[in-house]
Amino acid sequence: MALELSRSHHWIAANSYRVRVAAFALVGIPIALHVLPRQPGPLFLALFLLQFFVYPHVMYWFSRRAHDRVKAEHNSLIADSLASGAWAAGLGFPLWISVALFLAALLNHTVTLGYKGIVVCVLAVCSGALASTTVIAFHVSSDTDGLVTLTSIVGLAVYLSLMGIEFFSYIRRLHEVQDAVDAQKRILETANQALHEQIGKIRDLQEKLREQANRDSLTGLFNRRYLEGTLERELARCKRENTPLTMLLLDIDHFKQVNDTHGHPAGDEVLRVFARALQESARAEDIACRYGGEEFLLVMPKMPLSVALGRAAHLLELFRRTPVVFEGSSISVTTSIGIAAVPDHATGVESLIRCADRALYRAKSAGRDRAVVYDAA
Repeated sequence: MALELSRSHHWIAANSYRVRVAAFALVGIPIALHVLPRQPGPLFLALFLLQFFVYPHVMYWFSRRAHDRVKAEHNSLIADSLASGAWAAGLGFPLWISVALFLAALLNHTVTLGYKGIVVCVLAVCSGALASTTVIAFHVSSDTDGLVTLTSIVGLAVYLSLMGIEFFSYIRRLHEVQDAVDAQKRILETANQALHEQIGKIRDLQEKLREQANRDSLTGLFNRRYLEGTLERELARCKRENTPLTMLLLDIDHFKQVNDTHGHPAGDEVLRVFARALQESARAEDIACRYGGEEFLLVMPKMPLSVALGRAAHLLELFRRTPVVFEGSSISVTTSIGIAAVPDHATGVESLIRCADRALYRAKSAGRDRAVVYDAA
């Protein structure tokens, strides 16, 4: 049954062959007991053998080769009911045989078609009986002997039991399939939850990697790569909103001397302390970057040049009183600052950085530890 179910993809087509064979065998026994004592002719015996022993297998053969197996089985049920009505009428409507034929047909139709099956069954049985009475003169011989009555009742009971067993097996299989589906659903839900968690971890990792790609590994400030894209956007926004932007380019004074005197680890510590002080003094909207080597850059959107001069003076004083302690030694550092602003000195990224670099050069040439504003002259 399970094999047929997998081939037909529908339980009706899978069960019909077994049910039809059982039904016609169980009904054929009382019919044979009822007719054989009357010594029927060869034609009756041929029809009897064709109907009750050959017909179920022929219908199964057609069903297996049908494109729509469910529709083929529905048509076969109608043929079964027509045959049942024809046999009942041909035999003279013997009571228990007719009841068995009609109830078996009715049960099959209602199981497969529901309420509609009742109407289809009644019409088919009546059509079969009417067709039979047109060939054989209408007669009623409802009496059956005790053995025929008993075999009809037993056959009907056995058939109903077989139908119950088939449906029990079908329902049990449905429960097994449902349990398997529920188990797979739980597995999929668990896998889906794990997948979402994994995706979240991947997104967090991507965000960390993206952040690391934009940060200087030594100081933790933004790097030059981040600055190139961000500064373009900040300048575009300042132009759009007609607001100023000021840039400070800072260079640690005599940094090579620090490395030569105290070693490169001390120089790295100076860079970290300098970067931390610069970051802590910056506003939330400011962009603090390590521009390269001992050079740092502070971009201050929406800050006019006059206010930026005060910020530069504050930074100079901050770095003077922020000594770097390394391996018991205190290293004092100062810085030189070049200042350029938009739109006072430049309108583009390259020109702004170039102006700030020239101002820084002037600050170093003038003695270091000071801030100088770019002057085109």
